[in-house]
Amino acid sequence: MPQTEWNTKQLQFVAAMQRYEGQSSYRLINKIVSWFNVSVQLFLMVLAIRLNIGWAWQIFAVLAAYVLADFVNGLVHLFMDHNDDYSSIVGPFVASFHLHHDIPRYTDKPLLQVYVDESGYKLWLVFFLLFLSGLFFWHAVAPLLLCIGAYFAVFSSIAEVSHYLCHNSHSRIVRGLQRFWILLPKKHHMLHHRVDNMNYAFLNGMSDPVINWIATHFYSGYKAKTDLHTALYQHIRHSGNVPASR
Repeated sequence: MPQTEWNTKQLQFVAAMQRYEGQSSYRLINKIVSWFNVSVQLFLMVLAIRLNIGWAWQIFAVLAAYVLADFVNGLVHLFMDHNDDYSSIVGPFVASFHLHHDIPRYTDKPLLQVYVDESGYKLWLVFFLLFLSGLFFWHAVAPLLLCIGAYFAVFSSIAEVSHYLCHNSHSRIVRGLQRFWILLPKKHHMLHHRVDNMNYAFLNGMSDPVINWIATHFYSGYKAKTDLHTALYQHIRHSGNVPASR
């Protein structure tokens, strides 16, 4: 991407972040999305657990949702890392998302708070939960699929906790879970930050071979594109004029 003193995308990025940090409506949307996602997840989880499909199918639903959540959230991550539509109505959310590459360690929080807070950034999950809930109320979804969908939604938020632990935790228990790929292994995820266009999954990372193939064939990488768009914002922020996001 050709560079002048500050290019168009960098200026658009700053404008988007000024909207995100200066207009309370965007933070309010995050809170509403968080409340909705967590509440509907809880509602669907109660339904799923109470469904009489047998323990074998319940275990299958959990495992299927676990694999699917790693894959789908990885695809969303892949798409968002390459999204540079900062001037749209959702541009401030896109810009805020891109700052995660500049954060080696997140603010320490209780894990439940991480789960709730990060669920507020998952706008796409709102549409999935609305769709799944609609199918339930119209009696148009099989019990097994309802279970898979409910567990998938919960694992999609747990993925954010797994990613947080990858950056913040040195617990032996967490490292043990990472060693067996139950949670996202730190060494595996650090390649996402060091090597361009790979390892986007962040629940457990098992679907990355497939996602990496998709990234290689359909995306050109973010380090020479969207990663550079934060430069002016970071310059202003480190000058003391703009507060850090998230």
